[in-house]
Amino acid sequence: MPMTPGVKATRVCLALAGVAVAWFAVWLARPVGPAALLWVTIPCYGPLVAVAFRRLARNPALPAATRRFWRHLTPVPLLVAAGQSAQAIDVLRHPEARVAYTGPVMLALDGGALLLVCHALARLPLGARRPGTTTRIALDAGTVALAAAVFIWHFGARQGLAGDVDGQVIASMLLAVLATLAVFALAKAVLSDYAPVDGRGLRLLGAGVFVGALAPMAQPLLTAVDPRLYVAQIHLPIVFCLAMFAARSPAPAATRAVSRRRAYSLLPYSAIAAVDVLLLAVACGDRADIEVVAVGAVLLTAVVVTRQMTVLRDNARLLEQLDHTATHDPLTGLANRALFQDRLAAALATAPVQVALIDLDGFKEVNDTCGHETGDLLLTTAARVLTEAVRPGDTVARLGGDEFVLILPGATRPEAQELVGRVLIALDHPVVADGRTLRIRASIGLATGVPGDEPVTVVRRADQAMYAVKRERAAA
Repeated sequence: MPMTPGVKATRVCLALAGVAVAWFAVWLARPVGPAALLWVTIPCYGPLVAVAFRRLARNPALPAATRRFWRHLTPVPLLVAAGQSAQAIDVLRHPEARVAYTGPVMLALDGGALLLVCHALARLPLGARRPGTTTRIALDAGTVALAAAVFIWHFGARQGLAGDVDGQVIASMLLAVLATLAVFALAKAVLSDYAPVDGRGLRLLGAGVFVGALAPMAQPLLTAVDPRLYVAQIHLPIVFCLAMFAARSPAPAATRAVSRRRAYSLLPYSAIAAVDVLLLAVACGDRADIEVVAVGAVLLTAVVVTRQMTVLRDNARLLEQLDHTATHDPLTGLANRALFQDRLAAALATAPVQVALIDLDGFKEVNDTCGHETGDLLLTTAARVLTEAVRPGDTVARLGGDEFVLILPGATRPEAQELVGRVLIALDHPVVADGRTLRIRASIGLATGVPGDEPVTVVRRADQAMYAVKRERAAA
């Protein structure tokens, strides 16, 4: 069975990377042949990965957001390969240059690649989320990016600033800032697990960006072995292979089941642990950079504390919502039967209380002939009228269907009868629903409860009074 183009390109990329890693290992043991061979595979990866990205961008089975994402990433491998090829030419032409020789061409191309990565990730919509989720994701991604910035500073940027500050050093600093922004954008995308872009593909891309941003820290170790060895010679094949595997991960969102996500991510906590280890290493060894690393650790702590406070606030809000849902009617927002019973029992324990049971006349007919939406409009209108009519401290509840109840603690019988009259007048106002004018008519039964009465007994008396009103109205 012939291989698909994606499989062929992946195998070619892996073969090139295998050759690069093997030749690099040979040079670590004993330099053999010209140094140019260490760079010979670098220009080959970019076109291979760009073709894989372009193939995804043209796949009609993928969502539009996914195709746009890979289309924006298509030039990135070409720019990186061109930039590193320019570095190889500069290094080979200037063998006596400083160890971390980076020419302006490489800086410009790599900067452009990082900007495109950030742009592609910024265009990914995060989708609808609960309030606070976006803030938590941003804080977690900021934790990862801040940790990366500390490592980039400690192992790379401060060495550049130790010498003369020129245009090339400033450009390198800007490149480090762009790398940190790319880490933030990728971490945010990975943590959000946006469905149209496969989570595994995002994680592979994230791993590639992390390797590309942090691998140059190992350059001093290689220089000590052989000045002709560069980290780019070994980490770029790894980065391109990760990108190639990422390009083979996406599946159409319509046919791919959404995987269950862990309730939390270990990524930001791993970043904090890494900075803490670095802080200990700096404190026990070279203390020249301890201030920056310590400030980074403190900032990370502040971000984590802010994140945890956000979680606690959101959890408290969620508990309030759950409590409200358990004790209130979802349609009208009034107290439900359970909360009504609790409040009636509490009111009967201290003083006399008036209870008014309200039934909407003809509601079933309206609901059956005009539809449930019209019925819901009548119920919410009745709930609003009742809420506006009662006094502060009174309770309005919906027992179910078209049945409402009022708890009027401390009210006298005449006061309760006056309130019932106002309610009947307010309910009789016309309601326009779907072009039809309707009137809400109600039967209200009033009962008095005194301390010692059972709540169910008081409600039964109010129910009997309400049906007595219905019978009188029917007889008339």
